[in-house]
Amino acid sequence: MHRSISAIVALLLMSVFKPAEAFSQDSAGAKTVESEEIARIVGEAMTRGGAIRFLEILTDRIGGRVTGTAECRAAAELILKTLKESGYENAHFEEYELASPWQRGPATAEVVSPVRRALHIGSYGWVPGTPGEIDLPVVDYGPARENVVLPENVRGAAVIVDLRSNGRSTTYVGTRASMARRLAEAGAAAMFIISDKPNRMVYTSAFLFYPRGPLPVLSIANEDALFLRRLLAKSAVRIRLNVHNSFGAKPIQERNVVADLPGADPGEMVVLSAHFDAWDAAQGANDDGAGVAAILEAARIFKSINLRPKHTIRFVFFSGEEQGDLGSVAYAKQHKGELDKIRAVVNYDSGAQAPQGLQLYGRKDLEEATRKLLRPLAPLGADRVYLDADFDSDEESFLVYGVPTYSLKVEDGDYDLRHHTIVDTFEKIDPRMLGIDTAVLAVVAYSFAKAEERPGRRLSPTEVQELLKRTGLEPLYRLDYPVSPY
Repeated sequence: MHRSISAIVALLLMSVFKPAEAFSQDSAGAKTVESEEIARIVGEAMTRGGAIRFLEILTDRIGGRVTGTAECRAAAELILKTLKESGYENAHFEEYELASPWQRGPATAEVVSPVRRALHIGSYGWVPGTPGEIDLPVVDYGPARENVVLPENVRGAAVIVDLRSNGRSTTYVGTRASMARRLAEAGAAAMFIISDKPNRMVYTSAFLFYPRGPLPVLSIANEDALFLRRLLAKSAVRIRLNVHNSFGAKPIQERNVVADLPGADPGEMVVLSAHFDAWDAAQGANDDGAGVAAILEAARIFKSINLRPKHTIRFVFFSGEEQGDLGSVAYAKQHKGELDKIRAVVNYDSGAQAPQGLQLYGRKDLEEATRKLLRPLAPLGADRVYLDADFDSDEESFLVYGVPTYSLKVEDGDYDLRHHTIVDTFEKIDPRMLGIDTAVLAVVAYSFAKAEERPGRRLSPTEVQELLKRTGLEPLYRLDYPVSPY
């Protein structure tokens, strides 16, 4: 059960006025400048309601924001306009090339033999459609298996593959891409991945399918897959499939949004980031509208209280995350000369749930300094550190360059249930949790920017490779980066 917002505010304000190593006080116990500023940040984040109001505009007025579409462009323009109205005169777009624009079209499937029955399916992103309406047999391949010869009967068939996952697992994403490629090479007409969502919900994603998937890849409702398997146990099954996806004829320009809160010493910076692109089945409220709203509100709070940190805080809003971190990859390349200046990158793409702390991506060397910086957040339970490592979002683009990289760790809640489905909508977001996450992110950025020393150094390319091996990320790194980023 979540504590009431008033209790949380009281606890946090009390904590920042207590003596602590992180923020010193004089012998009389007077409030320090740092504790006063943290109290103001937290109070603003948890009482203004700015994050939830912005999120409502983003989701209800714009909705799903697939990279390369008019909706994605409208989101970028809304973020830029809001930043400028808040006093960020330096806010601007930074463009990069989207090699293959993609448009989702209707996708239908029905059993035509031995019975007639509609099936509930949904297309994955950045995969082709079918060449019109086609009739084809169904083959049940079962669990995806690497290094197993595919049976001949997959040729010309719709192949059911068991890849039960919420889609956020790095192992799952790599296996999915590899299996799709193998099926296409074997002549399969389509790949059906069984959705692990309840109530006939289907799933969408594009990671490692961009710039163009090798064949139509479709999410099929679990209930419908079980129905097909019951039919297949008794006789051959044929279906009629029609998928209308399309690709643009030429590359287009996409954009990130960037704004700086200049520090007294601009030689170093802290980066707060989130992605504003989202899937079109719903509104992208939790993934990652909540992240955008929280970080944008943190930027507005800093301006409203006239905060000037020791080091610059940069706010970066990426597009193209859902296609493989395109915006952040482009940003890291465009700002390669500035990477040594980054004290920390803190990415938020985990949904508006109760904050727990920061994920360190295997960087044990950052642990001690990070624990100290998080102490003021102990009353919120957000002072923990986690060494888990994965390639799930835009932090990956900085991790591979050795930059100290973090993401906000939150309680799981029902994030995975709604992730990349038709129910990722505004009313599911808890305004209290979004306000608390905003407070935590703002305090984290402020703490990193005010600290006397960096939490850790940038790793060398050799050390990055050792980190990837140690954390088990090397196989996905090879898939994601066929050419070294260095």
